Amino acid sequence: MQFFRLITHLIKSVWKNTTPLQAALITALFIVIILIFIVSVVQILVPFTYIAI
Repeated sequence: MQFFRLITHLIKSVWKNTTPLQAALITALFIVIILIFIVSVVQILVPFTYIAI
């Protein structure tokens, strides 16, 4: 839960302290990094679940 609060705080502070174009670019980059992280975790966990079954 703390992690989600941190993420929302980061996004809100970026939008407050930068211009709209910079904020949009930073947010887009942040979303891309999160998507890459999710795909990486799934690629690691799925083979181990098949081995465990």
